[in-house]
Amino acid sequence: MEYFMVPAQKVPSLQHFRKTEKEVIGGLCSLANIPLTPETARDQERRIRREIANSNERRRMQSINAGFQSLKTLIPHSDGEKLSKAAILQQTAEYIFSLEQEKTRLLQQNTQLKRFIQEFSGSSPKRRRTEEKDEGIGSPDILEEEKVEDIRREMIELRQQLDKERSVRMMLEDQIRSLDAHLYPEKLKVIAQQVQEQHAQTQSLLRLQQQHEQLERESSRSPKVLAPATPPAPTHHATVIVPAPALPPQPHHVTVVTMGPTSVINTVSTSRQNLDTIVQAIQHIEGTQEKVGGAEGRAAPGGDRHAEPAAAGVRRLGHRL
Repeated sequence: MEYFMVPAQKVPSLQHFRKTEKEVIGGLCSLANIPLTPETARDQERRIRREIANSNERRRMQSINAGFQSLKTLIPHSDGEKLSKAAILQQTAEYIFSLEQEKTRLLQQNTQLKRFIQEFSGSSPKRRRTEEKDEGIGSPDILEEEKVEDIRREMIELRQQLDKERSVRMMLEDQIRSLDAHLYPEKLKVIAQQVQEQHAQTQSLLRLQQQHEQLERESSRSPKVLAPATPPAPTHHATVIVPAPALPPQPHHVTVVTMGPTSVINTVSTSRQNLDTIVQAIQHIEGTQEKVGGAEGRAAPGGDRHAEPAAAGVRRLGHRL
């Protein structure tokens, strides 16, 4: 009888052995592509499900532990302090509550500061005047002072803007000049030469006009002067001869070609008129000298000699122009 009795403690071990045996047999059959019995197939399916559940549980626990570790780093705590998950959650809740209180305090402080700024300097003058009128407290002196301050502030702002715009404009003009100097240096040189030549031409024309006026004055005074007044004629004609070599028709035409056809016609016409008037003045002087007397003309033949080539030179210049 004792030979067939099995102790109760050994029953679980036998069941576990049979279970593992079935799993091993199922694994070998799956490897050998042997068709499984329904029982082994169910056991294998249960084993696979259990493994999947175990892996999911391990993953979930790992994520939970990582979350608690991140919370532990965020909350204030001493280094080396060991905290359980419950302690970490409690300290996190307290820390969040303190942060909320700090946030509300800062918001209140910010609103107070904004109110102070609007009361003292932030509000517009129109709004302040309307508020004071509504309240009925504003005095005219205070309003006038505020108006003056507002006008001064606006003037200062306008001056600053004008200074900025002026500085920007000057900087842009300097840049444009530098670019023009880099891009068109030869053109600038030509323009400078043209300006210089035009200035020289205007000076020569002014000299001719002055000499013409002097000739007219002397011609108007010559009939009233006595006979000894004829010797200054050579010096007078010498002054007329002086501008004759200084007349520059070639540079005049060279510079005026760049200016335009209208300016060329005007300058040529004015110079021709001036020369015609000079020729007429010389002819008038010659006629008056002949009328004064033949004796004075014989006594000073050099004056006629000088006057005739001067008149001829002036006429040639007029024909050239």
